[in-house]
Amino acid sequence: MSISAIIIDPEDEFERSFMLPIATEAFYKKYWEPAVEELGLQWAALFQGGTDVEKEDAPEVLEEIAKLKDWVRANMSGDNQEHMLHRLELLESKLPSAYRRGGAVVYIG
Repeated sequence: MSISAIIIDPEDEFERSFMLPIATEAFYKKYWEPAVEELGLQWAALFQGGTDVEKEDAPEVLEEIAKLKDWVRANMSGDNQEHMLHRLELLESKLPSAYRRGGAVVYIG
């Protein structure tokens, strides 16, 4: 299994093709969970089980992503650090574009 971000009830081709890979279950457990716990993050803690993210929630999610990036830089190294930073940066840069239409909801899980 893997964790990704998709738009619920897509209405056009952009929304149907919107899919951001986040982490495999194993990578999430090994690297994300310790970071989420140490930082006390609320949104990122929900990613493994799945959660809906509405436009008004996005700033809080993006704030947590920024904290995770700082944690990764301080606590990880090598390929795993590079991989997680890439996924975090992808989510950070692409998540806002999911809310092009009012009422769009992104499921992360």
